[in-house]
Amino acid sequence: MHWLHDISQVLPTSREPQRRDVASIDTIVLHCTAMPGWNAWETARYHTGPNHISDEGCPTIAYAYFVEPDGLLLECIGKDVRGWHVGPWNDRAIGVCMAYEAGEEPPPRAQLETAAEMCAALATELGLPPDRVLGHRELEGTGFVVEDGEEVRRKECPGLAIDMDEFRGMVASAMERPGGPEVSEA
Repeated sequence: MHWLHDISQVLPTSREPQRRDVASIDTIVLHCTAMPGWNAWETARYHTGPNHISDEGCPTIAYAYFVEPDGLLLECIGKDVRGWHVGPWNDRAIGVCMAYEAGEEPPPRAQLETAAEMCAALATELGLPPDRVLGHRELEGTGFVVEDGEEVRRKECPGLAIDMDEFRGMVASAMERPGGPEVSEA
């Protein structure tokens, strides 16, 4: 069982976030911090301060869920909060982020398995198939752009060492398991 710990009330914010209808979510996006040693608190401090997204900072951490290297699973914002994690996709996408630098080595197995379970739980709850779980790099306009008919990658997130088709297979397996994904509130 993967226990979900709600830390949404203790993370820094810069202002009241925008809300959205949860029914509008049609995509789950897997991210990585791409920063060595960053956890949910460092990520939230960066996001809510002046940063590359906004001079005033984002209202909240950009990701709804955060997975630490040991598999600790954290809820950072509610599903109805519009996170600022994938530009034009923000209204319809929910983010799951791993504290992972995205180097040559894949993330720890416990972290990857927990991220897959969380994505499976979200997909099940939202009525989405596993193919709606995408890596940030797979989103047109934010992960890649098309120039002269060719895809040009802008992002490597959640890390090139993660095979997204294999990850989606993990999500599908969790969704198909009797009893479904193993995520419960702590």
